[in-house]
Amino acid sequence: MNKVLFICIISCLSAASMGQKKPPKWVDNATKAIFKVEASSKEGLVKTGNGFFVGEDGEGVSAYDLFRGAEKAVVITASGERFNVTQILGADDMYGVARFKVAVPKKTSFLTVAKIAPTVNSIVYLLPSSEEKGLASGTISEISKVKGVDGYYKIDMPLPVSQEAFPLLNEKGEVFALTQADASGKGKTYGISVDYIRSLRVSAMDLLKRTYSEIGIRKAWTSNAEDSRISLLLAASQQDAKTYLETLNDFIATFPDDFEGYISRAEHYAYHRRELAADEASQLAFLDLAMADLDKAETVNKDKSAAHYEKAKLIYGIATSDTTLQYKDWNIATAETELMKALAEKDDPIYHLLEGDIAFYENDFEKAYQAFSIVNKSSAASGASFYLAAKSCRQLPGFNLMEIIALMDSAINRSPADEAASYLLERVELNLQMGLYKDAVRDYDRYYLLVNGNVNDGFYYYREQAKFRAEDFEGALHDINSAIIANDKNAIYYAEKAAVCLRLKDYTQAQASAEDAIKLQSDFASAYRILGISLLRQEKKEACVQFTKAKEFGDTVVDKLINENCK
Repeated sequence: MNKVLFICIISCLSAASMGQKKPPKWVDNATKAIFKVEASSKEGLVKTGNGFFVGEDGEGVSAYDLFRGAEKAVVITASGERFNVTQILGADDMYGVARFKVAVPKKTSFLTVAKIAPTVNSIVYLLPSSEEKGLASGTISEISKVKGVDGYYKIDMPLPVSQEAFPLLNEKGEVFALTQADASGKGKTYGISVDYIRSLRVSAMDLLKRTYSEIGIRKAWTSNAEDSRISLLLAASQQDAKTYLETLNDFIATFPDDFEGYISRAEHYAYHRRELAADEASQLAFLDLAMADLDKAETVNKDKSAAHYEKAKLIYGIATSDTTLQYKDWNIATAETELMKALAEKDDPIYHLLEGDIAFYENDFEKAYQAFSIVNKSSAASGASFYLAAKSCRQLPGFNLMEIIALMDSAINRSPADEAASYLLERVELNLQMGLYKDAVRDYDRYYLLVNGNVNDGFYYYREQAKFRAEDFEGALHDINSAIIANDKNAIYYAEKAAVCLRLKDYTQAQASAEDAIKLQSDFASAYRILGISLLRQEKKEACVQFTKAKEFGDTVVDKLINENCK
């Protein structure tokens, strides 16, 4: 054989043996940690992608976009098993990554996260997918920062679509990054640090952020119950009754010694029982579950007074919201008993507020007034407590209107705009009863400001009445004109304008307004009388004709005018 040819053959065989080098031992185990993800929206749209486990308890990482708009997700392991994604542990839509919990029944295969990050020029590996064969490798050409820390890698290696959200590993088979596509199309691979992904946590207020609100899958709780209660409260407004019950169950499983978790679930069982169950028997069973949670709350809470108070409050709320309910201890008497136990343990003003509510409901206004008075002398006082004290006082024999007005003043001054506005209208009535017409007008003016001028014709008419009695006739005319502009089909408004014009001695306008009232309502007796007076002031003989018509239509006041002017 030619010596040169022999050397070439040997060289080729050597090259072939090098190309067929066995993959590292860790490859087989590492591939078991990779899974497929199927994420589904409410509408049934399904997105698919990749991910991998980084913890034996089912902690997984993947791309954020898979979960955007998803209501549920499933991972499919290398062996074909399907497991539900139960919680989002953290997410970052800017860097496009998500961390989540998978409900694995036992310890699962996972990738060990590298304790030491690779450096530039390090050789890294990309595991093969079912579509790609062979272990790929490349060299890190650039490392940039992710939120101030090294963690975004550029690798000189093309990335097939089938291997997006795959693990990048060092020579020991330890994962350090999750792959991301090269948006520039230059055939590079990018990787974001797994350490960074694992650092992502859901904070108490994250449910308000778009990053998390666009994911329908349940979010993980924070490390302590107090912060997690904020997330629980936010979830209540975002989930239907059955989904929220699952959230409550998960909260209690996470924080089994948290008193408020059991109270929240008891309230949900009781108030949403019709949404949770279709038939009456099942609905009543939810009341039993609610009572069981109330009892459990008492056992986990060292403050027994608070436990009795919460039980009393819920029972009272259910009994008053459904007066037809006749079931076991769900009645006012039981609520009172539990409240007395709470007060025996601790004399808390908040407990007296509930005492007042119960007494008011049972028409025991003296007891209600005394209870609300205790509240109003404490830091627990509010606009509502002063208002309820005023309402109770008004039902007592020999009540003092000035005292009630003073209580209403406190209610208004302590309340937000919408509540204060409704209280102002009630105080107007009290001021009118007392003959305090200027005070009534001031309340109307304040109401107008609180509602930003969003009033109707009726408001202008009633404020005009108060101004008229306060002898502010110019103001009364302005208001009745505003009422007419808002509603020009109401005959009463024209008759009222005519009466105001009489007081202003504008008899011509009084006549015109009275005639307008009669055009709208031909049998308007008092309008004929006002028309007659306006004509009389102008010394016109037709006045008596109008007085006669007023009498024909039933006006009993006009007789004196006829006797004095028409004989």
